[in-house]
Amino acid sequence: MSSFADKLDLFVNSTFVGFALTLSKDVGILQVLLDARTSLTSDQIADRAGLKERYVRELLGSLATAEVIHVSTSESGCLLYYLEEDEKKLFSGPLKTRISFPVAMIKVYDDLKSCVSKNGPQGYRMSPEFHDVVEEYGPTQFDVYVAAVMESVDGLKAQLDIGIDVMEVGCGRGRMLAKLAQMFPKSSFTASDNVQSLQNWQKTNLSHIPNVEYDMLDLCCPSDLPSKQYDWVYCVNVIHDVPDPLEALKTVRKLTKPGGVFTMIDLATSGSPVGDRGNLFVAFIYTISAFMSVPESFQREDSQAMGACWGKQKAVDLATAAGFTVSVVYLKYPIALFVCK
Repeated sequence: MSSFADKLDLFVNSTFVGFALTLSKDVGILQVLLDARTSLTSDQIADRAGLKERYVRELLGSLATAEVIHVSTSESGCLLYYLEEDEKKLFSGPLKTRISFPVAMIKVYDDLKSCVSKNGPQGYRMSPEFHDVVEEYGPTQFDVYVAAVMESVDGLKAQLDIGIDVMEVGCGRGRMLAKLAQMFPKSSFTASDNVQSLQNWQKTNLSHIPNVEYDMLDLCCPSDLPSKQYDWVYCVNVIHDVPDPLEALKTVRKLTKPGGVFTMIDLATSGSPVGDRGNLFVAFIYTISAFMSVPESFQREDSQAMGACWGKQKAVDLATAAGFTVSVVYLKYPIALFVCK
């Protein structure tokens, strides 16, 4: 078999194992294995997760055969399933949350299939399931993001301690803003998005934080601009999702006080599959972008629909065209912090 055939075979088969892993996570099988201190039978795993053993056994069969988990045979002939302690650590953080992305993709599969058709709709808004996945993914990264900003923007932490005005644009459900608002109670934080259901969620779930305000804001409609300006404006994986990134960045520039700072954490790939050839994480991002970023941004005929793999240079060029001076700090390729002044 040729090397290409081997690779193709691997990717196709891995897709099915990935679905088994996604379902195993979402129904609790994976968590039982992560919590277990000894190897377990399929009956024991099913009992602890409150599941039917027969389905559990088949999913375990997929994961064990693929060597995602371990299987051995007891003296009595029962199959025992387990993860090594050092392997369990690999399921913490962002990797574990990425396992759930296929759930959100399945929900919009037919919608995307329609959009791909030349005669189909332009796009669709991000589904609640995608927000659920982002909600799970975000907290695994917030400490890293906050630390990077504080280390890279001179004097920002001291200003936040004293008290400044901060806005997060495209904040979704506002979890990172909530974290920052509680870290810096003397500063005022404004959560903004252009989706009413998200703002309703914010008001319901963040109302206990006294220094948080709310604003409906469409970055691509500058006529909706608030009169207030902010010392620090920031966003996380937002600009590549809007219909017109340059217009959005110009709006952000107007929202930022003279002498203030705008930071965006975003994907800074090479901008081409040629430059990122062989990087399976970037391949993952392209796939998620097809299901999530492109439809979200393709809301009108003149949409740029940049996609999540828009590239570091494109991001820098657009921010510069909007009037910013930009520096880029990579956190872990291809995730980067863009500091814009």
